[in-house]
Amino acid sequence: MEKPHEGSSRRNFLGMAASATLLQVMTGVAPAHAESAPTGLFTPSARKADGKTVAILGAGVSGMTAAIKLIQAGYAVTILEAQDRSGGRSFTVRRGDKITEVWADGSSRTVTCQFDQGLYLNAGPSRIPHHHQRVLSLCRRLRIPLEPYVMQTAANLYQTDKMWQKSSRTNRRITHDTRGYIAEYAAAAVKKGIPGSETLTDAQREKLLVLLSEFGQLDKTNHTYTGCTRAGRAKPLSVTQMAEKIDPLRLTDLLESEFWNDQFYRGDDYEWQGTMFQPIGGMDIIARSLAKSLPAGTIVLNSPVHAIRLADDGVRVSWKDARGTHDRTFDYCLSCIPLPVLRQQVDLVGFSTEFTWAVANAQSAPACKVAWQTNQRFWESDRYQIYGGISWFGNIARQMVYPSNDFFAPSGKGVLTGAYASYDSGAKLGDQPHAQRLATARAAGATLHEEFLSQAIVPDRQAISIAWHKIPYVLHGWAHWDPALPDHKKIYQTLIYPQGNNNFLAIGDQLSPIPGWQEGAMMSAEWAFDWIHGNRRGAHAPVHQVPDSRALTT
Repeated sequence: MEKPHEGSSRRNFLGMAASATLLQVMTGVAPAHAESAPTGLFTPSARKADGKTVAILGAGVSGMTAAIKLIQAGYAVTILEAQDRSGGRSFTVRRGDKITEVWADGSSRTVTCQFDQGLYLNAGPSRIPHHHQRVLSLCRRLRIPLEPYVMQTAANLYQTDKMWQKSSRTNRRITHDTRGYIAEYAAAAVKKGIPGSETLTDAQREKLLVLLSEFGQLDKTNHTYTGCTRAGRAKPLSVTQMAEKIDPLRLTDLLESEFWNDQFYRGDDYEWQGTMFQPIGGMDIIARSLAKSLPAGTIVLNSPVHAIRLADDGVRVSWKDARGTHDRTFDYCLSCIPLPVLRQQVDLVGFSTEFTWAVANAQSAPACKVAWQTNQRFWESDRYQIYGGISWFGNIARQMVYPSNDFFAPSGKGVLTGAYASYDSGAKLGDQPHAQRLATARAAGATLHEEFLSQAIVPDRQAISIAWHKIPYVLHGWAHWDPALPDHKKIYQTLIYPQGNNNFLAIGDQLSPIPGWQEGAMMSAEWAFDWIHGNRRGAHAPVHQVPDSRALTT
């Protein structure tokens, strides 16, 4: 049985208010230039499947999306979920929730969330880009109220492993001082006569200098940069104190820091560009709503699959639950099982040599989060003035993510993601025991906010951590694809196409253009539905390039 949502009356009120405030988002038609949204998600198909059976292995977003479409097309669907909840990595941690990790020595380690009632952490996906129209369309259809997610603010703090370790700098200072120096050098080049500038008229060159002056807030006479108020104010304003620009960071320090190599411009990348959204009350509301949209009994929890056999008459699936071991043949099978789990824990019989090779060689990324319940929203104080966004560390803690909800909460409390690391940093942080992860995140946090030195403000007892690559039946943060590795294209192209008599497909965000995102999960579900019920069958079109997982997720 699905765990009921534990929301406060205040949060319910906020949800109602947001429904009204975001009416255009929730009920409006997507603009013509938006990426294509799913069609017919809740519309019965004209062509029925006459009760043919489908096993879907995994009750994540991709599995449940595929199930809804297949059921409405007339298929008899069974979803076998290994865990005791639906949603997969769309997991929102609340008071009383347990996180169990399995370690290399075979031991299991469990932590229990001690957040106050109504507080939560989105342990998996936490944001929805404005161009993820499949997810936004789903939220509109399910009447899930959304609120803005703040990806980046000018007040966020920054340090690299080469600079500002003990005295971080604000995003605005790095951004606008860098722009100023670049504009100054570009203006000098324009006045000197850069190659190609002969195609510009004198009037156009003057306009370019005006543009550069505005871009970098240069002195309009000699086009030099000596600081700007965009980067911050030297003193607080008063009746007698006007805006006074802060001294600029030295260009040599900016260059020495190599900040551009450390995700400083992440917020400018397409996947993270504003506007972004999040469901009010937690990301898992999407998965819970999907589960409730399915007929009772469709999802069978605590049912890990241990064998998949392809046969002439269908796909034979073996699993175990509280009643014992089961072995049943289905007409079709969609596997949302993460590739590391499929490789390590499932016996694959009758599959092509290419497919088993691809499963054996597919790569995945580790990911680890640490979150604190804080007893003060100190980042919103006059001292820091941070409302959402991400500050960056120059160590394995990597990111501090400030909540984009409950601004100015009367309780003064909040949930702050004190570390979010992936790939090498994620592996290192995740390989630390829970208490050590907290110590690592606390030490990193103290370099940005001295409040981390106080257990009264940031208590260990109400902290939580999760290493996704240690979570049973998940074993990864997301699939890792690298366009520079030729084998990755071969692996991806093999895995996205059906096996057997076109009756088995591996799906999920792991096999989509945007791994790690719910939009990719829904896209993959559509792909599978079209193969089973549509007219997609035929020659396998070549994949020209695999997604760049590191750029899309890190």
